[in-house]
Amino acid sequence: MAPAGSPSARQLPPATRPRWPGAEPPGPAAWCHRYQDAGRWRSSGLSVSAGDSPRAITEIWRREVSEQPSTAPLEPGEAAKTPSSQRWWILAVLCLVVTVVEVDSTVVNVALPTLANGLRADASDLAWINDAYILTFASFQLIWGRLGDRFGHKRLLQVSLLLLGASSLLCAYATSTTELIIWRALLGVGGAGVLPASLALVTLSFDKAERPKAFGIWSAMTVLGLPLGPVLGGWLLEHFWWGSVFLINVPLVVITLIAAQVLIRTGPPAGDAAGQDVPGVVLATVGVAALLFGVIEGPRLGWGSVFVLGAFVVGVVLLVAFFLRQNRAEAPVFDPKLLKLRTYTMGSLANSLSFFTFTGVMFVLTQYLQAAHGYSPLQAGLGLIPLALLFTGASTVAGPVVKWIDNRGAVAAGLALIGAGMLVLVTLTATSGYAVIATSLALIGFGAGLAIGPGIAISLSEVPPKLAGVASAAGSALRQIGGAIGVAVLGSIVVSTYASELRPHLAGVPGPIANQAQESVASASAAFSALPGDQAAELTRSAHDAYVSGLHVTAVVAAAIALVSAALIYLRLPRSAGANAEELV
Repeated sequence: MAPAGSPSARQLPPATRPRWPGAEPPGPAAWCHRYQDAGRWRSSGLSVSAGDSPRAITEIWRREVSEQPSTAPLEPGEAAKTPSSQRWWILAVLCLVVTVVEVDSTVVNVALPTLANGLRADASDLAWINDAYILTFASFQLIWGRLGDRFGHKRLLQVSLLLLGASSLLCAYATSTTELIIWRALLGVGGAGVLPASLALVTLSFDKAERPKAFGIWSAMTVLGLPLGPVLGGWLLEHFWWGSVFLINVPLVVITLIAAQVLIRTGPPAGDAAGQDVPGVVLATVGVAALLFGVIEGPRLGWGSVFVLGAFVVGVVLLVAFFLRQNRAEAPVFDPKLLKLRTYTMGSLANSLSFFTFTGVMFVLTQYLQAAHGYSPLQAGLGLIPLALLFTGASTVAGPVVKWIDNRGAVAAGLALIGAGMLVLVTLTATSGYAVIATSLALIGFGAGLAIGPGIAISLSEVPPKLAGVASAAGSALRQIGGAIGVAVLGSIVVSTYASELRPHLAGVPGPIANQAQESVASASAAFSALPGDQAAELTRSAHDAYVSGLHVTAVVAAAIALVSAALIYLRLPRSAGANAEELV
């Protein structure tokens, strides 16, 4: 060991205490690579002599480095050390804002029938109001994280919050469906910046020992928005006008901006020199939007329409151009080599299908509950609670389930439960009680919650560590895009079937009333109110039956997709898939 009186790192003044890059000291192995002889060890401030064994060096490292706080200057992007109580306040602020973002993704569902009447929105308008947010929210997550690395995560959070608040005001006072769709898209851009910025700030505000607890609290708050959105939206709609579901963001954004400015301190941004592949993001966003346009507008314009077919062609061409660009982009947002990994493609597919059904079923069932059962917006929001609660519950038990039947089995079981939940809807009638809906929602929610966590593990299990960040970001975007496609596809199936089933009952009905009734099931009730009482009641029942027929077709299609996917996952992946994913993230 070092001679008596040799200063240890614990006794050294800050200027000579060992320094290390980043927020955490390296392990003893890293020090051994860096310092090859006792002289260099001592020059770093460690009391190590030439004859010390590796075990002795490890013990000295633990005593003199690992247990000592770093006094090195903040690295670029590293959060300043904060008092113990202050970092928990920071976490509270970040949890508040991510809850607002998640609420925005679900709150509009219960407002759809109200929007149909208030803005004369037809079925395609309602789908775009929902999907505009999801699409931009998914797409811009691909670059916001890198912008945070380059310009600072606190600055990114503040810009995103300002965008979120401004777009919320614009949504609340929109005077047409076109305006609302545009502002909802802008709202998604702001929301997309909040999530990576808040997660990065949680990482930088807590040390390694406290991060798991902080991440757990942050993740729980992101899930809280699922049940909170429909319930909060329903309550607001019962007491105020439809714009109130967006105005709720404004005071929360103001509070968060003030708290972030006061509490959060960061070092200078890293200044990532790689730049951003903005053209790639534009190609992907517009390409997916073109495909969504074809799916959403197909029932209204006709599947053989030049606009619908042209949208599909444009979408495919742009997405092909996106993948070609990623092969040569300096800072690609997606690496095409990931598609060669079966585990990545299958795991991502499973998660996208879970969001496909989860988001799509919320879209179609909220309209059914309010139109066919006469639920108020608040009752409809409460009616969706089984979906959200079982999703949350399954997420918490997925770990033990994986230990029992492995990741592959958990994903396959989750998709099978989703398929079973959709098949329950085949038994639905216009007069069925809520029990049928609750059973279906519980199975779908539990299945989605069970599949998503293990699906992520499978998708990352063979990803090289250098691509783990890109793969994770792309996987998150794909899940959100899966939800947008779910709204478009399931909504279009319901609308197409609804219109074709209702049309024979509209013989003799004035043209304007008939056209309005075919726009959506919510519009039908308002349209038929202008007719004599008995005729209005009969046509309203026919509209409800037509919508239920659309739900039946939707349920069969979604169930078939889920069950076939469950079989493919189970048969095409090895039992060990996802077992080593923890090493990559």
